[in-house]
Amino acid sequence: MNTLPKVLFINHSVRDGGPGRSLYYILKYIDKTKVTPYVLVPKHDVFSDLLRNVGLADNIIIDRRFPENILRPRFEEDKQFRERDGSRLYQGTLKVISVTLNVLDLISLIVTSPFSKTFRDADIIYCNGTLAKITGSLIGLFNRRQAIWHVRNVQQTKTLWATINFLSLLPVVKKIICVSTAAANQFRYSKGKISVIHNGIDTEEYDPGSSVGTLRREYDIKKGTVIVGSIGRIVPRKGYEFLIKAASAVCNELGDENPAVKFVVVGDTPHFFRNDHLYYIRGLVRKYGLEDYFIFTGYKTDIRPYLKDFDIFVIPSNYPDPFPRTVIEAMSFAIPVVGFRVGGIVESVANHETGLLSDPGNTMDMGKNISDLILDKALRKKMGFAGRKRVIELFSAKERSKEIEKNILDLLENTD
Repeated sequence: MNTLPKVLFINHSVRDGGPGRSLYYILKYIDKTKVTPYVLVPKHDVFSDLLRNVGLADNIIIDRRFPENILRPRFEEDKQFRERDGSRLYQGTLKVISVTLNVLDLISLIVTSPFSKTFRDADIIYCNGTLAKITGSLIGLFNRRQAIWHVRNVQQTKTLWATINFLSLLPVVKKIICVSTAAANQFRYSKGKISVIHNGIDTEEYDPGSSVGTLRREYDIKKGTVIVGSIGRIVPRKGYEFLIKAASAVCNELGDENPAVKFVVVGDTPHFFRNDHLYYIRGLVRKYGLEDYFIFTGYKTDIRPYLKDFDIFVIPSNYPDPFPRTVIEAMSFAIPVVGFRVGGIVESVANHETGLLSDPGNTMDMGKNISDLILDKALRKKMGFAGRKRVIELFSAKERSKEIEKNILDLLENTD
């Protein structure tokens, strides 16, 4: 009979985004002779497929009352609806109904949790993501179970900021693990619970020497063309407007006599976002006359065949992005990084060593940094080599996961 402590991981990210991939590494490396991990997710998708690959297929719990986003559309026409189409009144009505149903589902999940073996048997509830923090804390309160928060974002609204700070005061929330100092700084009243543990990456999985690029072949990009790439969700806070403005500056500076360049964006706007930001960004590319320079690949389950062919990686976030894991993925692939001096980016990129950072929102400087790297292949190689070395030394997924495991075991030892 299994008498090991049970840790219930709650995760709303079903695709292979940053939060899901980071949690995957924790579950991959956690010592399963010391704890038994279970994972609650809204549905089967890329994330649950990853868990099957590390032998946790039987430990996945699906509960559709736990949405991947509180804005999750509930109707087929709502999923396909974007603000540029149809009546705003109709759109708004569908949104209100969907959000109301999602909230009712969450309430049902929380208030019935004391009658669920899933939650009664858990010794610790581990909350991965904003919605998971809120849900897991209240479930912990209802079931008298201790909770650990893994904070991977910085709240962008006063309402969410206040909610998270209030819930962090609950006695059931024992530890708050933040992916960066930028993420930790949003907590005003719970400093004693906080520790900073940066995201980690498996450098064997993200190894340029064992990966095969498909981007150049798939899009027939000519040999010698410098590829400037970015990967992420195409949403306003990720700053793709700044990338386009920087790209315009690059094209104006380089002119026709310099090396060919392509800007590649890998990602899409998730279906639960009402406004299709990718549609807007494509329009901005047309406005600046950059159609011949940009490629949009859409969402890719495995980004490595695309990342492999990048020469320069750009992270255009202009808000305090806590610790975007695409940055360390690029560095692991020995690719120099260009970005703004904000959030956790400054904790991952060593400026002028593994990449070039400029003041927030300064697209002229960002463009100059990109141009400098386009024109200097030796500098790209030098920074790329230093980036992979930095990732191996500081951001090992196995080492970071062991730190998190220690937090879990310490809390279990102090549990009554």
